Amino acid sequence: MGRTPSATTPVFEGELGVDHLARLFGIADLADRLAAVDERITSALGEDGALLGPPSVRVAEAGGKRLRPLFTIACAALGDVFDERVVAAAAAVELVQIGSLVHDDILDAAATRRGRPTINASEGLDEALLAGDYILARAAQQAASVSQEAARLVAAALADLCQGQVLELRDAYDPDRTLDAHLASVRGKTAALFECACRLGAHTAGLPAHNATAVARFGAGFGMSFQLLDDVLDLIGDAERLGKPTGIDMAAGVYTMPVITTLRGPRGGELRDLLPGPPGDAGPADTTNAADAADSENVAAALAVVRTSGSVAAALAAMDRFADDARRAVAHLNQATVGEGLWTFPRTYSTWALENLMDRRYLEVPLTADAGT
Repeated sequence: MGRTPSATTPVFEGELGVDHLARLFGIADLADRLAAVDERITSALGEDGALLGPPSVRVAEAGGKRLRPLFTIACAALGDVFDERVVAAAAAVELVQIGSLVHDDILDAAATRRGRPTINASEGLDEALLAGDYILARAAQQAASVSQEAARLVAAALADLCQGQVLELRDAYDPDRTLDAHLASVRGKTAALFECACRLGAHTAGLPAHNATAVARFGAGFGMSFQLLDDVLDLIGDAERLGKPTGIDMAAGVYTMPVITTLRGPRGGELRDLLPGPPGDAGPADTTNAADAADSENVAAALAVVRTSGSVAAALAAMDRFADDARRAVAHLNQATVGEGLWTFPRTYSTWALENLMDRRYLEVPLTADAGT
């Protein structure tokens, strides 16, 4: 009898539903496999009655797409392997993602994530910092239980993630941020972990070196396209469907591809004048409130400039190029259903995300890429 999917097992609508994905990848018991990973994550975080277990489990059970464990499972399935090592590897890569989100919430001073209180909001900054570290430690334990090579892969991905995040922090509120610097940050903070997920699947299945390299390239390419799409949705997404307001990146001084492209285009001067500066020293309450209101108005106006500049189309075109890089990397694996599923998935995901998460009002916004790239 199969497992009942847990609260954290991804259940999306349409083409990203688990049943559809099971057919796409040719893995009939995909729901059971993902549920096994969720069970391992929960048990790892709650092990030995750890004091940091309950808040960590709460964050883990807040949900998420679980795309990284999906890729670990799918890449292992290329070698017709699903065992405890695959479960541990998939849990390890998702625990890195969860731990990094806890740290992101601290940096962003976020009060909620996916509708649930963040640890920093509920238990405080100190406990949140320790919980993030604790979750990453549990990730390391899971990886080490697989092999020394799995532990190395997870450690390298975590180092890349930190590097990518630092690059983003370094360029915060800098209107002269370059596109190359932005893409370098994306490679570290997002693409590296997707690549790791695929490498772990290949490793646990003992795939030949050329196929292990191919799925790693797939993961890296998909990770780049995934983040560029996420950046676009921060501009034209439906806040209710996303579970968060739009414009968060711009308000936080994180200038992504559409913003950078607009800044280099005909409306660059107009946008530059609207972008908020970094938070200053706290002043009198009435002055601070007035400044916050002005910044909020400027961000709204800046969003309107970017949305109508053509830069969204340029970012979506770049997303497609990275998705095509991912597809080309695994095109030779199409003789197997799971390989065909990998080849299909980047387009399946982007179509699903735009159809389900984009604000319908922006279907009428011109998307001609007339801004410089």
